[in-house]
Amino acid sequence: MPASPLYCTVRRTESTSGLLAALYDDDPGFESYLLASWSPGPPADEDVVLPDLAALLDEPVVLRKPRTGHTPSRRLTWHCSIRSNGALSDDWWFELTWKVLDATGIEPDGDPDACRWVALRNACDRLDLVATVIRRDGRWARLHNDQRFARWACEDFAREHGLTSRH
Repeated sequence: MPASPLYCTVRRTESTSGLLAALYDDDPGFESYLLASWSPGPPADEDVVLPDLAALLDEPVVLRKPRTGHTPSRRLTWHCSIRSNGALSDDWWFELTWKVLDATGIEPDGDPDACRWVALRNACDRLDLVATVIRRDGRWARLHNDQRFARWACEDFAREHGLTSRH
């Protein structure tokens, strides 16, 4: 397990559907589920159909070309994986989701045109945030230093909740 109570990594990939399929296949002993999503996104309490979810996430990317005349770049899917050295409640994962989304620029507080995103629970000690980097208004998200900001949000959360390396 990581030395920190919360360990966070951020990366980008080319395929939203490929990433979602890989994440949902991750832990055979844990039934993956959608914890939260952008608003108004797919309801968290419904069964997830991965190709449909990927298409909904990618919709702003698909709409960008007619608006700009440019072919979308590669690696437009953003993925933040957060691991805990112990199980956290859904309420705590939900709170942490909002901290990371705001800190990284995926969905800053009060921004109605922010990126589409989902928070997936794939293991008892892990949360995966998946988003497209094209906002709903067709502009690029401002994701400068997103890895650093995600880590800082996790560190702040751990400090606020008294999480230690062994909680």
